[in-house]
Amino acid sequence: MPAEQQDTPHYWAIIDALPVAVLLKDTAKPQIYANQQARRLLGLPEPVLNLSDIRLIELTEPDSEELLSLVQNPLLLALSGSVVHQQVRLAGSKQRLQLSSQLVQLSFTLSNSVLVALIPEQGKDAIRDSQRSVYDENELEEALAFDKLMSLISAELINVQPEQLDIHIEDALSALGEFCHADRSYVFLFSDDMQTMSNTHEWVRDGIASHKANLQQVPEAALPYFWRVMQSDFIFAVRDVALLPDEANAEQQEFEREDIQSVLCSAMTNQDKLLGFVGCDMVARKRAWTASDIRRLKLVGNMIGNTIQNVNYRLSLKQMQQELMQANLELQELASRDGLTGIANRRQFDTLLQHELQRCARYQLPLGLLLADIDHFKQYNDSYGHLAGDDALKQVAKTLSQTLKRQGELVARYGGEEFAMLVPVSNAEELTQLAETLRTGIEQLHQEDQFSPAQRLTISIGATLVKPDKTTNTSELIRQADTALYQAKAQGRNCFCIFQPDNQPG
Repeated sequence: MPAEQQDTPHYWAIIDALPVAVLLKDTAKPQIYANQQARRLLGLPEPVLNLSDIRLIELTEPDSEELLSLVQNPLLLALSGSVVHQQVRLAGSKQRLQLSSQLVQLSFTLSNSVLVALIPEQGKDAIRDSQRSVYDENELEEALAFDKLMSLISAELINVQPEQLDIHIEDALSALGEFCHADRSYVFLFSDDMQTMSNTHEWVRDGIASHKANLQQVPEAALPYFWRVMQSDFIFAVRDVALLPDEANAEQQEFEREDIQSVLCSAMTNQDKLLGFVGCDMVARKRAWTASDIRRLKLVGNMIGNTIQNVNYRLSLKQMQQELMQANLELQELASRDGLTGIANRRQFDTLLQHELQRCARYQLPLGLLLADIDHFKQYNDSYGHLAGDDALKQVAKTLSQTLKRQGELVARYGGEEFAMLVPVSNAEELTQLAETLRTGIEQLHQEDQFSPAQRLTISIGATLVKPDKTTNTSELIRQADTALYQAKAQGRNCFCIFQPDNQPG
């Protein structure tokens, strides 16, 4: 596919629907678009051309076999922007063509476009009997008006927010219904399993009854003929519901119930899968749907269908992002928690200690650190078993956490039977009182421990209090608390010591 065709403007499809040979060129671009009738008439293999392709088309005067020179060629003159009305013949053909050009302004273009029509000259009877409509300026104006309608609809639907989707689709259906002189226009969506369909959006003309409320979750069995035609042809066009075949008896009854005389529906698809359809009903009169009607409804249906898909995709993506964020938070939570006790682990403690040191240094606040060790835990574990040892660790973690639960306080499992605690206390007296509360809280668990002089589970605590500055580091703070813990153990355990800088062991 040529690069020019990979992103074709929507108005090309509108021009393609015209029943007359037309060439279209934006005056600011080199490409020339030839619709189906023009390609058939001029023997053109591709819809996108350039001027060198046009130069190969040989034209003569209407009553002469003499070829027109490139300078005289009215087709080249017309495409260059000149207004031309001239009769010509294709070389080797006896049929006269009326070549007419005009400048038009299409939506979404910054410059004018040149529109060139080539109309075969026919007798009156041939014109009357021909099944093809003869080119007429009104039809071109209608095509350009539809282009403006499509521009309006697409401008509303591009990047529409999910909460505005319903309003904009209904606006599009209103514009479509008014343009097509329909009495009712609507959107139906199929369920994911293709078993039912529901009328999700609807516009009705004043005085026309709405049936949207009664057309929810309509099963395939209720309208089997419609379902089959839509799945095979992607189009359901009926100019007179009274002429439906016998096998469409259910559909005919439903259409009569809704006072429908003519109906046109076009499928909305995504990768060849039916999403739903957009449709128009005629209630006040019958209508013989034309190829232009069908093409235009397809364009609107594709636009609405793509918008619904894009919104659903964005909602799905947003939900996936939220689920992913939640999963990441849960993973971070798991990564920062001790698997046995459920409190913070060493990794989270190290991170928060660094953060708290920086914060307290910035605001000149004191920070307390306590390290607690379960006394005689190795003998306890060996004697009572690992299950009992795990239970003891859980009990200690729970008791410490229940005591330290104010904002800014943290309890973490620092090692095997060792716990670390960050506390925002103001002075040594507060730190001393807190350490004693923690020690007695464990002692009052009355957890049996035959290796402890108290015959129950106990802890030893080392604590330090600093007012950090920019030079204070975590290693120094931990060293101070660990030194105090060593002193508590040396004093017989089941006690606490506060670090004193001038009273360190030698």
